[in-house]
Amino acid sequence: MPAVAVAISRALSYSDANSANVDLATALAEELGLPVVQAEDLADSEFEFVLRYGEKGLELDSLQPGHLGPIRVDFEHPTFAYRVKDRVNSQAITRAVGVKPGMLPEVLDATAGLGKDAYLLASAGCMTKLLENNNIVHALLRDGIKRASHSEDSRVRETVAKMELSLISLKQFAESKPRYDVVYLDPMFPAKRKSARVKKDMFMLQKYFERMKNAKEEGGLLSDAFTIARRRVVVKRPLRAPDMEEMAPTFRLTGRSSRYDVYVTG
Repeated sequence: MPAVAVAISRALSYSDANSANVDLATALAEELGLPVVQAEDLADSEFEFVLRYGEKGLELDSLQPGHLGPIRVDFEHPTFAYRVKDRVNSQAITRAVGVKPGMLPEVLDATAGLGKDAYLLASAGCMTKLLENNNIVHALLRDGIKRASHSEDSRVRETVAKMELSLISLKQFAESKPRYDVVYLDPMFPAKRKSARVKKDMFMLQKYFERMKNAKEEGGLLSDAFTIARRRVVVKRPLRAPDMEEMAPTFRLTGRSSRYDVYVTG
């Protein structure tokens, strides 16, 4: 397991304006069972990753040479916000889950990650349940949803109100025999190299999960999803990746670098 710490800056510790961040960081470290380290001491530490509360929220950063900078969940980042506004109902992901006039399926995003796909689905009007079984990624996503719930933009607030997050694996969640119209899966797949085509947040998560023993594994996800989905299971895959669990989908929707494999269940 990678060594992760929660960082607190000495400057923040003595700043009334930022004392809330110190309290948040201390509480988070206790919740996750992580050590608290002064930010100024990180350079000489053995930690590989650090969680910290910055001006824009909770972020995960690598302490390794050549890293790309911290990642955080920011549903109002200009690039992502443009994607949400740019014909969200005609995007491949919404078509894959079956969004159409008069039809807004209830979706279970069983591999939530940083929540971008779930946010797109919620912005299209779908009530979306998010599952994330890694406690650090869950903390990042929870913080992003909380900040978005206080956004000045009413559309952002309305969107995250349709998102419900739980810290649990799909296998554990399936034990209660829930039912959703659609189960959406986006298993973590490795980047062969760091390049301009690999987005910073995905590259950071990939490097983090490479060091995790409980990284998201594909085995069993599809079969668990079938027990929950009333209408379809949607799997996001790299464009040239093999079918998940060697099971051919009912149909596919393809893009430039990825595809959506759709398994109709009813």
